[in-house]
Amino acid sequence: MMEAFITNVFDFDNTIYDGESTFDFYLFCVKHHPKALKFVLIVIWSLFKYKLCLVSETQLMNLAEKYVSDFLMCCPDADELAHKFWHKNFRKIKPFYYDVKREDDVVISASFGFLLRPALEKLGIKNFILSEVNLDNSKVLRLCYRKNKLKLFNEHFDGTVVDDVYTDSYNDLPLMSLSSKRIFLVKGNRIVDITKEKSDEYE
Repeated sequence: MMEAFITNVFDFDNTIYDGESTFDFYLFCVKHHPKALKFVLIVIWSLFKYKLCLVSETQLMNLAEKYVSDFLMCCPDADELAHKFWHKNFRKIKPFYYDVKREDDVVISASFGFLLRPALEKLGIKNFILSEVNLDNSKVLRLCYRKNKLKLFNEHFDGTVVDDVYTDSYNDLPLMSLSSKRIFLVKGNRIVDITKEKSDEYE
């Protein structure tokens, strides 16, 4: 557990990053390992259900445990490819983030750590909670999703004051409850203050 501080909290995909980094990374991997194309339907279907809040934490974990191992068998150099991916895709970090960036920012994302860490390091973000997989044995260690984001934040940053929360999705309703100041919904390059709307729900 880290020492408490004051922070802003950000989702990553479609918030800081323009797109779904996991899906973009999957397409990037297919170019290097065409046999990974066999997962395309399950990837698209799972992303569709995820974006519409139609998949539970348990269902998402079951999907991850079922397919991540097979995917990593197709892409044994996934860690190396992640670094190459960001060499090409770092340009997709949204400009607004550089305007609001603070040293104490926390990023909380459902994307896997091996994929996001190179980008977060380049951004100078030191505080983050991500889904995790052991690349040596393909075991999914945790999924950082919906209510579990709030649980993991409280475990890692107990006592920390959150000023603003930025996300693109109502999947993050539990995370929004952390905000002591403002809640922003990020849609493309539009940043919408929904503080009043969500504050009424928490009363």
